[in-house]
Amino acid sequence: MRSFIALPMEDAAVDALISAQAHLPFGKAVPEDNLHLTLAYLGDVPEPVLETLHDLLDSARLPAPDITFGALGTFAEMERGLVFAEVRSNDALTALHARIAQMARQAGAEVPRRRFRPHVTLMRANRQPQGPARDRLAAALGIRCAIPGFTARRMCLYQSTLTPQGAVHDIMADYPLG
Repeated sequence: MRSFIALPMEDAAVDALISAQAHLPFGKAVPEDNLHLTLAYLGDVPEPVLETLHDLLDSARLPAPDITFGALGTFAEMERGLVFAEVRSNDALTALHARIAQMARQAGAEVPRRRFRPHVTLMRANRQPQGPARDRLAAALGIRCAIPGFTARRMCLYQSTLTPQGAVHDIMADYPLG
């Protein structure tokens, strides 16, 4: 089952993220219900691994990190046209990410080891922008957005199903933080 662990966004942040999407000149907007901050992408894992991970997460006492947004950004020269709202890293968020990755590995998931760059994906495209769209997108990057921060009081285990219309994310379990 394709799955991941993420922090859902609060309503005020979702409203501001949707507003930011409207100003981006390229790509397909991530649907409102899919806006989240991924802590660990698990990939396609068998149900017994998810059950073990659920037990670990359900019994864990994990910190409630503050979520503060920075500027709009992209990875590696506008790779695939993906645009995100940067989330500023802090000790509690970094510790939560590390603990979640550790528990996922303990449960048997193969979580990639890479630098944690907290963000909320806003737009996706199958190709890099070209010409005027690239110029307009480049002008939008680095601009700080007025997205209200919040303290994350919960995280979720999501199932992600790929459809011709895009990914559909369903919450399989909800865990309190703090």
